[in-house]
Amino acid sequence: MTDNPTIEVSEAARRLKALREQSGLSMRSVAEALGWALTRYQHYEDRYKRPFLPADLAYALAEIFKAEGIDPASVLELAGIGTAPAASAGGTSPLRLASVAPSPGPARDLPVLGAVKGGSEGFYFNEGEPKEFLLRPANLAGATDAFALYVYGDSMEPRYFAGEILYVNPNRPLTRNCFVAVELSDGQGMIKQFVSRSDDYVLLRQFNPRKDIRLPAREVRRIYRITGSGEPG
Repeated sequence: MTDNPTIEVSEAARRLKALREQSGLSMRSVAEALGWALTRYQHYEDRYKRPFLPADLAYALAEIFKAEGIDPASVLELAGIGTAPAASAGGTSPLRLASVAPSPGPARDLPVLGAVKGGSEGFYFNEGEPKEFLLRPANLAGATDAFALYVYGDSMEPRYFAGEILYVNPNRPLTRNCFVAVELSDGQGMIKQFVSRSDDYVLLRQFNPRKDIRLPAREVRRIYRITGSGEPG
């Protein structure tokens, strides 16, 4: 029954499939980029019935598809993020922002705690006051201890580019191939892709130049999960 080609899925699922095909990526390659099993990703294209994708998934897919020339806004719309179309004649619109209550101005409460320099010299987390405060993205709503970092350098291109903002949720668990900010025991840090961790070492991946980095576990103070990125505004 689950393979029935006429199974009813949501418009969000159909649009996700169209965007993925437009990007030229296979379902398997998207699943691998997410660090998921293929069947888990297939669910969102072939069997998903809810009107919106989960926000965290939409942010992750926007980053993956952006590298293939897909406008991130078109992906975020699948989670109802960043869109507020006019209501239809029948009343409500099928796509709305998750939080639509207007306010005099959104609060800038997300601290920027460091600057990523890329390359071998890495960066240092701020020990004093935050450099500045930014608007909190939807996927960090309600997340305690969340923060942001600026990117400098090109060590993680084409995933992250100089000048971008990285959004960090230290409460999110690590999964294989997720992207992380690593704080070393001396306060220095680096932005890499997480591969694996044991009692003895942490294995990370860099994109530019592409190489794996093996760090002794005793030198790693903490690993923070990056949950999205964007242009500062």
